[in-house]
Amino acid sequence: YRLEGWYLERTVHYVNRVGLDYVKKKILDDYEGRQALWAELQFALDGEPDPWFEHQKAAVDTRQFIPIKAVAMEGSAV
Repeated sequence: YRLEGWYLERTVHYVNRVGLDYVKKKILDDYEGRQALWAELQFALDGEPDPWFEHQKAAVDTRQFIPIKAVAMEGSAV
């Protein structure tokens, strides 16, 4: 998808356009191609902070990980 998708195309639209069988063939059935794609992705991400492990460096707003508490509304049965 990263190499063949159209600009701003969502993955769901890409899979719909090319077909799931094509995606499975490119990823699951082509070991060498999969390894090459992985290496290319790792090269592209080299030096980028991992937002799951380096919150401060990645400038992630950690408030998004705080669970939301249910609040009863006036006149509701909750």
